[in-house]
Amino acid sequence: MPKTIQFTQGSIIFFEGAKDSNIYILQSGSVALKSRDLETGVIVSEQVRIGEFFGVKSALAHMPSLVTASVLVNSVVVAMSVLEFEKLFSSKQAITEKMLRVFSKSLRDIHRKTESFLKSGFVAVSPEVGMLSVAQAFYNDEHYKTCMDVLTRISQINPNPSNKVDIEKLYKEAKMMEGSSRPKRPSFAAESSAGESTGLAVNQFSLPAFDRFTKKYSRGDVIISEFEPGETFYLIKYGEVQICKCINNQNKSLDILTSGHFFGEMAILDNSQRSASCIARTDVACLEFNKANFKALVLSNPQIVMNLLKIFTKRIYDQYRQFKIILIKELPVRVCDVFLMYDELQGTATSIDDSVQKRKFDITVNDIASWAAISQQQAQTELSDLVERGKIEVFDSYINIKNIHDMRRIVDNYYMKIEAFAKAQQG
Repeated sequence: MPKTIQFTQGSIIFFEGAKDSNIYILQSGSVALKSRDLETGVIVSEQVRIGEFFGVKSALAHMPSLVTASVLVNSVVVAMSVLEFEKLFSSKQAITEKMLRVFSKSLRDIHRKTESFLKSGFVAVSPEVGMLSVAQAFYNDEHYKTCMDVLTRISQINPNPSNKVDIEKLYKEAKMMEGSSRPKRPSFAAESSAGESTGLAVNQFSLPAFDRFTKKYSRGDVIISEFEPGETFYLIKYGEVQICKCINNQNKSLDILTSGHFFGEMAILDNSQRSASCIARTDVACLEFNKANFKALVLSNPQIVMNLLKIFTKRIYDQYRQFKIILIKELPVRVCDVFLMYDELQGTATSIDDSVQKRKFDITVNDIASWAAISQQQAQTELSDLVERGKIEVFDSYINIKNIHDMRRIVDNYYMKIEAFAKAQQG
């Protein structure tokens, strides 16, 4: 049963970076959620209103908290487990829909901050301009069929785009290369999220009534293109879907989704452009729903809503963590923090020998480059240096960390120097 807890002024309910499995509701008093802005280093504070939930993101994602909950005056809160939250609130559509929209906005904001940082002078672009850059990135990766799919979608959105000549030229070149080359499996070096708890039992949608929603795709087909308007969302029945994002004219992998996972729901919630491309990595069958279906079929189903909430919280954490990594100015430290992130995730980390804090991560040089937003050559250079220093061992499909605490010390020392410099500037 949920517990009512009294906190005195000045106490801490949970700290940033610590795991807390509880979800809280403020009954009386005043609580502030404090965190350090990743870009400026300034402490920002958001006050919780009476009756509001807090601690939801970290509890649902089973990840460390991104904020510290500080008690400003004597307060009373209700604490509940995730299971208790599901039983009490998953069927309350108004509450869960509001949470979905809040989480969608949070995720979108982090996406935009990341884009703005990686693309200096980044400004919003039209679908045809953005999609042309996405198509060019697929062409550069020798994914010619995927490139042509994106270009075809531009003409479907706008039959007479301002960059029509460039679109037609790239399509002609891609078609010629596709005809003269062996089809290449879409791959951008990411691990599959298969087996995560955020997957949904597809048998819920196995009734004949759902057959009309089924769409099938062949390997390399574009299901969603980044920058196009978002009007539909999808549930994977079978197959693998690659989620990738075009950054600095390169496609960076975000995830690989499998049976039971949703994608494309962000644009449904906030009526915005697609923030990533979704490509069939294998033959794929999806259930395709529109905005009207979303309320009727998703928001009215408590189990689906809870899975969506968990998906959002996990993606928010992943995007926040990558943004924190790429803000590190020293590349060696950035690479070490990628290892710490994988250790936090636990799902991709396997302990070799806890007594000496060794770790085995099923990642490659490409994965390091993608998460750290650096080139593969830069990643290889930094990893080679760590190998020479005896910190790691690099293999084709995995990397051994000899002592995870060494990675922690390197990152902590970096932040200590940053903090000392900031204090010196203030003094």
